[in-house]
Amino acid sequence: MKIKISSPIEKNGEMINELNLDLTKLTGRDMIDTEFEARALGDDTIQPLYGQRALAIIAAKASGLLVDDILSLPAPDYLVVTNSVNNFLFSWGLVAGMQASE
Repeated sequence: MKIKISSPIEKNGEMINELNLDLTKLTGRDMIDTEFEARALGDDTIQPLYGQRALAIIAAKASGLLVDDILSLPAPDYLVVTNSVNNFLFSWGLVAGMQASE
């Protein structure tokens, strides 16, 4: 999934104008690591995987960027990116749940 961003990010001398979130490459280990990282960043909710910190971590893992790159996006870009990750996770969970009940 490609997401255009309003403020380009400079990485290694290159300007990035869009993020390519390859969410399908994520693994179960990535999800567990994300929960651990979110807790290390101070998330103490019951289910941190769907919190803002975790969504930023997942976006970073899926894009190959650093979490700080995602967190430093302007708010409108940040919200588009994290909402896209959130929508993907919920739809992924729904599909898996429907397949399990068949």
